[in-house]
Amino acid sequence: MKSSTFVKWKSRFPRCFVHFITHASACNLSTKHRPPQAEWGKNISELLFVIDTELKLLKMRIRGNLPTIPDKPAKQFCWTGKATDLVELLYALDTCDCINDGEIGVEELADAFSEIFGIEIKNCYNVYMNMKRRKDDSRTYFLDELREKLNKRMVESDQKGGKFKKR
Repeated sequence: MKSSTFVKWKSRFPRCFVHFITHASACNLSTKHRPPQAEWGKNISELLFVIDTELKLLKMRIRGNLPTIPDKPAKQFCWTGKATDLVELLYALDTCDCINDGEIGVEELADAFSEIFGIEIKNCYNVYMNMKRRKDDSRTYFLDELREKLNKRMVESDQKGGKFKKR
């Protein structure tokens, strides 16, 4: 069973709190198996060494001397459907408050989806107004297509014994 000791240290930098996390097993500080009081100094000195090392690393990072670990490159996704389909999906997600409990607007969603899918989404409201002008039984062509194809996939999966066909 691993237990951790959390040490909170307020730095000299304004409004900067550094939380040092060390595994208690590394410093023999577990609460169940405390060493005799005579060995506490050794454990404290080990903990102070960890804190001192973390401070040095933090100072190096602030000065720019310590390279940050590069983030894993994001996988590129490309929207291959029509831009109007994406706007229809955005408005549906916005209407159902599916993202951030509805605390985000269509324009912010459009910006995020533009970044994710590498597509420029312009004039969302104009596209929405064009969707409203559609005269057919349903004005949500893309959402209808999504529902139809997903239901078809489920029926086909049921007919094959519930196996999910990977693409």
